[in-house]
This record gives sequence, structure tokens and C-alpha cells, in this order.
Amino acid sequence: MYLPTADAVVITFLAPGLSCWACSFLIKEPFTRIEKIGTFVSLIGVTFIARPASLFGSSSTAPPATGNTDGVPGAGDTKAPSSAANYDNVTPEQRLFAVGIALVGVIGAVSAFVTIRWIGKRAHPLISVNYFAVWCTIVAFVAQLTIPGIGFLFPSTIRDWSLLLFLG
Repeated sequence: MYLPTADAVVITFLAPGLSCWACSFLIKEPFTRIEKIGTFVSLIGVTFIARPASLFGSSSTAPPATGNTDGVPGAGDTKAPSSAANYDNVTPEQRLFAVGIALVGVIGAVSAFVTIRWIGKRAHPLISVNYFAVWCTIVAFVAQLTIPGIGFLFPSTIRDWSLLLFLG
């Protein structure tokens, strides 16, 4: 809600490089020079995307995180209601919080990558896939029961059922 999708995707680009580093540290795999350079460049890019106030100062005249707001409903429109597309009204604290949550996701991805790499050929890949699917089902079920505003709806049209069937 406080971070444009493009920025969130850029932050996730930290996961592969950090996975290489973690694998080299934890399971003694090689971490080549080109991988180190790529990870460093990725970290610098994420720093420029995240724009922490401690490095760049907190200026209220900073351009929107996505740059051009053409075609984004509500962006730059002061009469538009608060929405996820209106990044001009995001405070630096909200942006930092969103970046922090994105980095928690990166740490989760790195943990998953390292764990799968550590398991290696000792287990069939479908075991990892099915384990992930079971946990996603459990987490989604608990979230539906505990988070207000999240409910369960059956598909109502043939198109919805077709999409669900295709996913299944």
C-alpha cells in the first residue's frame, strides 16, 4: 500500500545475491567474484530505490517513487481519495515501514532458497513443493478466520470457475 509495485519488485532482486552469500557462508558453496559484484550492484540499486532518509535526507519535495504519474489513477490529484495508487501522500515513515516489510520477505526468500539448496538431492523436489502448498493452505485458512474483512467467496461466473480450474 505504501510502496509501488515496481519498487517492491526491485527490492526482491536482493534475494538471489543474498542467497549466494548465505550459501557460501552457511553451506560452504563458492561465491564467485562476479556474483559478489552483482550482489553489490543490486544492493546499491535497492538503496537508491528505498531512499532512506538517513542517507538522502527527508525532503518533502521528493518526486513520487514511480517517477511519472501519467496513467496512475489518483496520483497527483489532491481531490482523489486515499488509495494505494496515490504515492505522493506516503510519509517517509510509511515508506520505510514498507521497505522493511519487503526486506522481511527477502529474508524469507533467502531462507527458503538456502534450505532448498542445503536439502539438495537428498529429497525429491516435489516434497518441497507440496510442503509449501500445505503451509500456504494452512496460513490462508487461518488468515481468513482471524483477519477482519477477509471472507470466502465461491466463483460466481463460468469465467471465474474456468480461471480457478486452470489454476488447479
